[in-house]
Amino acid sequence: MEKFVPKFQGAPWPDGARVLHVYAVPDQAAHPPLARLVAECHEAMRPFPITPLVDGTLHCTVEMVADTTADKITADERDDLLATLHEHLATAGPLEVVVGSPIANRAGAFLDVSPDDGLVDLRERVRDAIREVRGPGALLHNGGRPHISLGYAWAEASSDALQTALRRISPSHVPVRFTGLHLLDVLFEQRPRPQGETAWELSWETVGTVAFPDRRSTA
Repeated sequence: MEKFVPKFQGAPWPDGARVLHVYAVPDQAAHPPLARLVAECHEAMRPFPITPLVDGTLHCTVEMVADTTADKITADERDDLLATLHEHLATAGPLEVVVGSPIANRAGAFLDVSPDDGLVDLRERVRDAIREVRGPGALLHNGGRPHISLGYAWAEASSDALQTALRRISPSHVPVRFTGLHLLDVLFEQRPRPQGETAWELSWETVGTVAFPDRRSTA
């Protein structure tokens, strides 16, 4: 693995910049098996130069609002985007997925998420909402297959060795239910690490949430 560097508009993220994102954020308190899996993954990652994403920053990226940084998006524009997200997600239901197995990669480690269909549908709805409010120029990134990042590497290390450690975890996958999406003002900034290294750390402020109607039968 090598040092993770977040990207914005196809270039390295400006240190300290904030950008609006839509995330699916798993509730670890409501999913004890997920909390246990994440804790075991973090323990396996501990000997490696990786900054773990703890409860409160664990997330599955759905889409980024990439036409400009968040400081240039007014409160009214944020309200318009949130209202349009509500419209486009009004018929979306809670989403059941399987999270895991954990995978080491070039940037650190993540949890696979499957099946793809539900999250891909949510991504397209979110993209339609962003396109409607901010135009096609706000969609500049390809998020790839759905996943939940476990942590970001801040120096070089062996991905093979980390994968071997993660492979020992059992059970390696758990069910998770997403009950809504979050519109977030996301900050990436560099923080010091040993031997003069720096690491990109993630934090966010909530702009708003979109809860899915619960379609389970009450009969």
